[in-house]
Amino acid sequence: MNSLPHSLVYTTLIAACLAMPVVSAQAGGPLTGRAAGSVPKGSIWDEHWQFRKSVLVASPEIELEYYLYGELGNEENMVNSLRRDRVQISSSSLWGLSSTIPEAAVLSLPYLFESAEEADYFYDCCAGDIIRPYLEPIGITFLGWSEAGWTGFYGPKAYLTPESVRQEKLRTPSTPSVALFFQSLDVDTVFLGIQDVVPALQTGMVQGGASSLPWYANAFKDHAPHYTLSGHHYETTVIMASMKWLESATPVQHSVIDKAFKAFSTQRAGVREDALIKIAGLRESGTYVHDLTPGQRQRWIAAATAVHPDILRDIGGDAGQIYAKVLEAKAEFNLRIGQNAASPP
Repeated sequence: MNSLPHSLVYTTLIAACLAMPVVSAQAGGPLTGRAAGSVPKGSIWDEHWQFRKSVLVASPEIELEYYLYGELGNEENMVNSLRRDRVQISSSSLWGLSSTIPEAAVLSLPYLFESAEEADYFYDCCAGDIIRPYLEPIGITFLGWSEAGWTGFYGPKAYLTPESVRQEKLRTPSTPSVALFFQSLDVDTVFLGIQDVVPALQTGMVQGGASSLPWYANAFKDHAPHYTLSGHHYETTVIMASMKWLESATPVQHSVIDKAFKAFSTQRAGVREDALIKIAGLRESGTYVHDLTPGQRQRWIAAATAVHPDILRDIGGDAGQIYAKVLEAKAEFNLRIGQNAASPP
């Protein structure tokens, strides 16, 4: 997939917003509330939140307080706050959301997607329709997706094969899609929230873990000098709103919120461009960044897909049905790729 420079990404975002119809404000006062997130300061995700904030602040229809750096607790706390209408807009990784909706973990299975194009096809065609019915019964409205990127391993050495992580003390979120995968590799798993990783690295409680590039580059690199581009999870963030709060919004206020949060395709291009920049910067600064050979990647894929059935059983509920929908979308994608390859230029 082609990447876009940051300046073009944000120019496109702003142009898209300005191109939308302007509607006069309605009586009744602004829509007030709190927006919460948990992003590293200065990261690409922080930039995206600042863009959303700029759109909302620019409108007299919306007045929100912003807590973007984990001030209101971890992702699980924020999901619960959304359910109770104590927070009105928030985001959560699939890992964080899975503590409330276990089936969300299906979408972060290791090597569920093997390319960005395959993931893009699934998220554009199907992912919103899959997650929305699980959010609405608990009082949450799905607003959109935000790319978190591909996860890689960080630690004191390269983790190039499944055998290389054996008996390593790695930080692990408790979601089954990660925990069972790591345990199947004989990892010495240590369950920690993302905010606890740096102290654990400093004290030797853990040797490393896995994260996307923004978290590694902004928070972990000084404590774990090796980063392996394993790409074993494709991670997205779910952007959500309190249903009760959003139902009180006027059409004008709905329009402003849509302007701020309906830019997934451009946002993910920015994340991918940022990843390339960060990889180059890490290498220049002396951090050890490791690529997998095709053979090493295939060994990782085989180890990951072998544990998919165990993870799905552990998740339970509708996990099997969601997995089948993902496989169906992947088959459709690969069929289209094959048809395009067979077509004359």
